[in-house]
Amino acid sequence: LQTPLDSSSVDVAVFCLSLMGTNFSSYLQEANKVLKPCGWLLIAEVRSRFDSNNGGADPDKFCEAVCKLGYTSVSKDLKNKMFLLFYVKKKEKAAPLNMAL
Repeated sequence: LQTPLDSSSVDVAVFCLSLMGTNFSSYLQEANKVLKPCGWLLIAEVRSRFDSNNGGADPDKFCEAVCKLGYTSVSKDLKNKMFLLFYVKKKEKAAPLNMAL
């Protein structure tokens, strides 16, 4: 996956219902590439994706994995009935882009 955007050229990247595929880590890595240092990554995903009763991901482990790509978790909103919201910020010095989730 490659976007036509230059590296470190974007202040904010938003993923809304876009991390449903099996290759979502490549999307997160591309966001890491195009975000400026200290840029924001906002993630909104359906609650059902994180339903452990149906094989969903644990929200805390998901957030930890995203942070391993070079982000810092700023906040999570787990109160909404339909969506989970994650607010993370790219670190000043990011991790290598080839890390897998």
